[in-house]
Parts: sequence; structure tokens; C-alpha cells
Amino acid sequence: MNRFLPLALGLTLLPGFAAAAPRVIPGFATPESVLIDGDRRYVSNIGATLDPLAKDGDGFISSLGADGTLIDRHAFPADGTTLDAPKGMAITGGRLYVADIDRVIGFDIATGIRGFEASLPAGGPSLANDLAATGDGALLLSDTLRGAVYRLDPATRGWTLLTDAIPGANGIVYDAATRAALVAGLGADFSGGDLYTLPEGGPARRVEGGPHGILDGLARLPDGRLLVSDWIALSPPTPGRLLLLRPDGTDPTPLDLGIPILGPADFGAAADGTLWIPATLGDAVVVAPPS
Repeated sequence: MNRFLPLALGLTLLPGFAAAAPRVIPGFATPESVLIDGDRRYVSNIGATLDPLAKDGDGFISSLGADGTLIDRHAFPADGTTLDAPKGMAITGGRLYVADIDRVIGFDIATGIRGFEASLPAGGPSLANDLAATGDGALLLSDTLRGAVYRLDPATRGWTLLTDAIPGANGIVYDAATRAALVAGLGADFSGGDLYTLPEGGPARRVEGGPHGILDGLARLPDGRLLVSDWIALSPPTPGRLLLLRPDGTDPTPLDLGIPILGPADFGAAADGTLWIPATLGDAVVVAPPS
């Protein structure tokens, strides 16, 4: 039985989000991230059990259409190779890149064949979590256990440490106009973290007046505002929430989508404002349409 139990509560939503009940798409295996690319949605699946560090080879990435139709449950890998616990994803240069515990894997989008792999720098346990493309071919990667953000150059497989001062670094978005990143943290001991800004060449700074919680996914909406997900509690499992932020990351305001979401992780926001939210503990993806 699917562990996600939607409840149509009919609660009031903030402006910009539909009063219609969100759609629940079941059938995933601990989904962690949704990446939107044109008319495709890619969903990373950690595997049969929620163990973000298990090197068990049972992870995979699913492909869906814009209407939620499942195109291929195991779209990646498509070449007989394996993923362990894939999480955040990004696309650049015709490749789909995914963070997988202590490495970044890249697949050719057209064929599903692996064409890239880069292991994280040595330095102790790591939890490669989210990825963001910078627009110039590079990638930014958050490492939750190291509280770090790295820049990866796929052409050289070279790593540059940008900061190691974001406890529990998790979701990340990049603004090419300001050449700065925003990074959500879940805390050094997974008990609560904050939102940080990371300007190019500068130190990471906590956003005063920003959200605090077990922060995971982070996305910028079409109107410039930010949205971040908060698990609230890891044990016992507790329905999480999404927080709407001003463009600078301040003034967190909860969104009520009308149904509980167990483990809202690295969600995606489509160009029309539709939210695609992985319910990690529910083996489902929740699609919340715009108004």
C-alpha cells in the first residue's frame, strides 16, 4: 500500500496557487528530486528504502510528460550501469547530471547512456545532495555532511570548494544575473538549518529574516519569489510544509496545499507556476497546479 494518504481538506491557499486539489502520482521508490526540462519531468528515486547513503545499486531516474504521464520508470541508467541513492539533478550540455552520495554521474539525455562520472574530493564522508547549473557549463553541488558547496567543471572534472560553512547544505539555486547562489540548510545535526546566500568570490552569509527548519528543496518561482520545503521533523514522520519567501529569501509564509506531504524534498516549479513535489516518504509525486 502506498504510504501517502492524501486528504482533501479544502483549506484556503495563498494567492498564486490553485484551490483545486493537487494531483498525486504514485508508484515511485523514495523519490527525492524532480527536475523540469521543457515538456519532461525527471524524478530521482533513492530506491526501496530511505537510506541516502546506501551503496546498494537500486536507485534510478524516471521520466514523465508534462501531463504527468509516466514515460519510462527507469529512464536512467539505460546502459546496464547502476545508481545508488540519486538525489538532486541538473541539465547542461545535453547531459542529465545527478548527485549520488559521493559522486556526480552524467547521462546523455538522448540515449540514457552514462558519459560522465566524477568523485567528490577526498576529505571524509560526504552526502552529495543537490545540483544547479551555472549557465556557463559548470555545476554547483551541495554536500550535506560537509556543509559545503563545490563548483564542478565537467570538462576537466575539477572541483573548487566555494564554502564549507553552511550546516547541512541542501537545496541550491543559482542566479546568473547576480552570479550568486542561495543554499538551504537542514542543520549540522539534521535538526534545523537556515537559508544562506553565497555570492561569487564571497563568504556564505545567513539570510536574516529567512526560514528555519529541516530545509530541503529550493526553487525560484516565475514571479521572482522563492519557495523552500521544510520536513519539520524526521522522527516520527511528520507532514512537511512549503514556505513562500520574498525574492531576497525573507518573510517565510507557509503554503497550505490542502493535503499532507510526507517528506517534501527537492521540488520543481514549471514555467506556469505548477509545482512538482516529491513526497519522499509517500513514494509519490504531488502536482499542485497554479491558479
